[in-house]
Amino acid sequence: QWFRARGGSSQGIYGQVLLFADTFTNYNHPEIGISATLVLEKLGYQVVLVPTRCCGRPMLSNGLLEKARSNARFNVESVLPYVKNGVKLVGLEPSCILSFRDEYVEILDDFHDAKLVADNTLLIEEFVLFAKQQCKDKIIFQPRRSKVLLHGHCHQKALVGIDQALEVLRMIPECDVMEIPSGCCGMAGAFGFEKEHYEISLKIG
Repeated sequence: QWFRARGGSSQGIYGQVLLFADTFTNYNHPEIGISATLVLEKLGYQVVLVPTRCCGRPMLSNGLLEKARSNARFNVESVLPYVKNGVKLVGLEPSCILSFRDEYVEILDDFHDAKLVADNTLLIEEFVLFAKQQCKDKIIFQPRRSKVLLHGHCHQKALVGIDQALEVLRMIPECDVMEIPSGCCGMAGAFGFEKEHYEISLKIG
């Protein structure tokens, strides 16, 4: 609603970027999507939102393979025309966006289309580093005297690691960044939202 109300995104000097508005960002924490849009625009890109469905990861976790496959197919078909034109797909929630890079290639029949999308899908910190190369290191972060403790996302750590997230945060002058020695937060996707798992989720947390 915020994105539509502002009348679209500004023209980017470095082209377009697709932002995947995952379910949690869209309905629970839209401020993350808003901030991401503003950062991407500051990097010199026009932000584009296309119609998408839930990534399908919650369905896969519960054995609903056909429903997950249907959503995956819809999402790939929606972003494919942009990706074919060299546009990157960027996501904010690791489990959601990494579905494009991992599960989609496995569950969809059209391997080549899914693989093309997978190869052009980035977490937002990966895109910041990509943009830094595109604009020949013209990105300058404002100093922020603060200490940042980074909790690594389990799915992210398992598939791509958090080194790039740390690298981007450490580009901010006067910002002291440290990864905290932690394991699972106890939520594990939908697991922690289910009442029968409440006690164990609390213990893990």
